[in-house]
Amino acid sequence: MREFTRGLPWAHLDIAGPTFNKGGAVGHWTPGATGYGVATLIELARGLAADPD
Repeated sequence: MREFTRGLPWAHLDIAGPTFNKGGAVGHWTPGATGYGVATLIELARGLAADPD
């Protein structure tokens, strides 16, 4: 990745591993692919936005 960022800070997040709910809906998780990595990133962004430090 470093070769493509032209010196800008970057991070690689490997969130491609699937999490699959084979049962019924639980909370906000629906049956099927859960998008767990995306939900984690959203919570991280919310936390960073709420914390001034």
